[in-house]
Amino acid sequence: MPAIGRSVMIVGSPGAGKSTLARRIGAAHGLRVVHMDQLYWTAGWRRRETRRQIALVEDAVAEPGWVFDGNNTATMHIRTEKADTLIWLDLPRWLCVFRILRRIAGGHGKVRPDMAAGCPERFDTDFLKWAWTFPQHSGPGLARLYAAFPRQKFRLTSPREVAAFLAELERR
Repeated sequence: MPAIGRSVMIVGSPGAGKSTLARRIGAAHGLRVVHMDQLYWTAGWRRRETRRQIALVEDAVAEPGWVFDGNNTATMHIRTEKADTLIWLDLPRWLCVFRILRRIAGGHGKVRPDMAAGCPERFDTDFLKWAWTFPQHSGPGLARLYAAFPRQKFRLTSPREVAAFLAELERR
């Protein structure tokens, strides 16, 4: 496996482990970690205005040396143009939803380190439905993104593949 790049983009379903993978890669390779959820949301689970999101993403990727997790179609093209590595976490939806439920149970009322300030973990049935149907509504777009990405790319489809990928990266 080639060494990881200096501008890494991680996409995938909620609960797939994008933020965890981003933190691990960032720590292992000295890359800034940028979480799309921190740029998308404002306190109280309010969506940030799209123009502001775009400006924040442009600032975050202006210089190489980052690992960026999240999907957000409004800013995908900005990250795709700058990324030298794409990682698609394409894990089973049952596992992703299970992880979301575990995350809610373990952190209800607390703000995760990868989430915007003022957005505590909560039980949200609409979000869970959206996560469950992610392969139908967003999977095809991620497949097209992956197929068209012209540089180094990895598609990881199981926790075992993610663990092996990380083990290899952390050895380098």
